[in-house]
Amino acid sequence: MLHPRASACAKIILFGEHAVVHGQPALAAALPDALRLEAERLDDPRAPLTLDIPAWSLSLQLVPELEHPVARACADVLAHCDGPLQGWAIRGDASIPAGAGLGSSAALTVALAKLALGPDAAVEEIVEASMVGEQVFHGTPSGIDSQVAARGGVLRFVRGAAPVQVALPRPVTLLVVPSGHARSTAAEVAKVHLALERWPTLARPMIEVLGRTTELGERALLEGDVARLGQLADIAHGVLAGLGVSSPILDELCGVARAAGAAGAKLTGAGGGGCMLAWPAGDPTALVAAFEARGLSPLVVEVGR
Repeated sequence: MLHPRASACAKIILFGEHAVVHGQPALAAALPDALRLEAERLDDPRAPLTLDIPAWSLSLQLVPELEHPVARACADVLAHCDGPLQGWAIRGDASIPAGAGLGSSAALTVALAKLALGPDAAVEEIVEASMVGEQVFHGTPSGIDSQVAARGGVLRFVRGAAPVQVALPRPVTLLVVPSGHARSTAAEVAKVHLALERWPTLARPMIEVLGRTTELGERALLEGDVARLGQLADIAHGVLAGLGVSSPILDELCGVARAAGAAGAKLTGAGGGGCMLAWPAGDPTALVAAFEARGLSPLVVEVGR
């Protein structure tokens, strides 16, 4: 059987993207309840399980043989959890776009695992089930997205070590802006590898700077120092751009944020498109309006809530 409802977080990389692949720390935050799922029994217990998430234009049957990657991933998660593949309808309400680098696939697989395993399941069990689906989507996922989607809050990651929860004394406001431009994570990761091969004496220190922004960014978060968070974001964006993983639209949107009064801004995630983030220096209203005037849909997030 399935439990009636479940939710999962999306994720935003605050500092350390790309550098985490090369041994440096990264800091990620959850976007709470980014995906909510509800399950309802069908009259016909033999009917294929259906999944509908209107915000993602997603409507399909979870048939394991279907070549649709979402259907295969979700069917694999449910099978791993000994969940049903017949007799149920699942409907989702998403507050984030799919494919924007916010961990939508991990939010889906975590929420599905929670539907199947129930509210009392251990986080480790939920993450393990989510990773079964993430392997369909990404081949060899890092696990960051699934960990954040399942655990929430703010997490520090170092490759090869267990994630560490960072408890903030109070939430800090952040703006996340989907650029509307698609990107390939694999292509952006390859750019950093190429930079390290061609210019090791330049690129390696740049990777180390990104790691240092993570360490200083965590301290600034704990202190609620938005001015310093903004400065570190600007530094990180400049380094990431130097490594080749920014894009004209991301650079432009960071400029829009700064012109509208943000303390600082940077790309987030793989880069090349996807999303950027901005730290509001105060009330985010003017910042939100600046992006809405460009036809974009910024998300106001309370980091650490």
